[in-house]
Amino acid sequence: MSQSNDRKRKMDARTGGDSSKSSSSQEGSCSKPKNACKATGCASGDMQTGANHGHEFVAVLRDLEDEGSPATVHIQPCDMQDVWASKVPLPLSGFETESIKTGNDHYDKLIPDLPGIGYRPLRILYKGQSGTILLAQDVREGITVQEKECVPVAIKLHSGRKKKSQQSSEDDEILIHQRLQHQNIVTFIRSISNNGRTGMVLEFCACGNLDALLKTKDATFIHENIARRYLHQLHGAVEYIHLTGVAHRDICLQNILVTNDNTLKLCDFSQAVNFSAGDSPLVGLAGSRGYQPPEMLLNQSYSPRHADLYALGCVLYHTVTGRLPYGRLKNQDEVRALKPLEFPSVLVLSLSAKELLTGMLSYMPDSRFTLNRVRNSDWFQSTSEKVQIGSFYLVRQPQKIADGEKERDVKAEYDI
Repeated sequence: MSQSNDRKRKMDARTGGDSSKSSSSQEGSCSKPKNACKATGCASGDMQTGANHGHEFVAVLRDLEDEGSPATVHIQPCDMQDVWASKVPLPLSGFETESIKTGNDHYDKLIPDLPGIGYRPLRILYKGQSGTILLAQDVREGITVQEKECVPVAIKLHSGRKKKSQQSSEDDEILIHQRLQHQNIVTFIRSISNNGRTGMVLEFCACGNLDALLKTKDATFIHENIARRYLHQLHGAVEYIHLTGVAHRDICLQNILVTNDNTLKLCDFSQAVNFSAGDSPLVGLAGSRGYQPPEMLLNQSYSPRHADLYALGCVLYHTVTGRLPYGRLKNQDEVRALKPLEFPSVLVLSLSAKELLTGMLSYMPDSRFTLNRVRNSDWFQSTSEKVQIGSFYLVRQPQKIADGEKERDVKAEYDI
């Protein structure tokens, strides 16, 4: 018995799933406080109920006395019998894969070959104009068992189509993204190539994009103080890429991802261009409708840096009002008929927020706020942490759907 206990003490245990510091409430609900309670994967908002979606933690165990011994993955259910949301079940080797078809014959031929180059495709996460994003398991040699079983990756397969108006290509996107390293930009892991088909392996952000996040709220907008924290993160990302000599040109809610610890990350550099101060302005449409600046829609020459600032203003406006500043403009007549920026009368926005948005969304690019002007604005510099009751929007995954009977009994016993 004592030998067994000694052996257990020499096992290296790791937990999988969300391990952020703010999960103390989850840890406290389990009988083993050193092993944080984890849901069956990293949820991204789709609520799944039922007996098969209980709260579990994943432990990867290795015998430290035998360096050559294989690691094993153990899943132990939480004895509180709570019901939690779940999307990506752990361990990933137990994931039931779906039939994956992107709709692009060129890249559908690459998917069966992915395991041969070290990635096991699990399901489609997103399909857009620039390509299809797959959830995958990294099964390359040299990757630790914990990473293989508990850290999914995203694989972007390009659409293979290039619009005439686009001034960038798949290769440009890879070359640009791979040199960017910032805490608020989706991490580029590697590029993949097989039989002339290319793709990108990227960091997986479990909570989806900012557009989906806002739609989970009935009001579809968030409190100014939370929006300010988000703008600080996005401002840092945009400032970084501009200093690196890159303009994104497609900043929008859909291209801003959210991690488990509520960090925003800019993604999708399919329309990004290399652009530094002094370069000749560009001509032609780029970006998403509703986020494009007036000068671009009027087919005038434009600075992609100014375009990024306008799009960032659209993102901020949407996060604090629940709608785009001018809707999704369709033609030049609508652009020419634009009125000064207005704000919903039913909302009480601070004067400093209105001043910042008016500057960021200036019709004339030369009078539009620069990144430095945004940083030094009163609203951006505000340090107020006051949040009205019910307005704080903490994006935490996984989400508990219902307390278990045992947890209710424990709370009643301790008057919690």
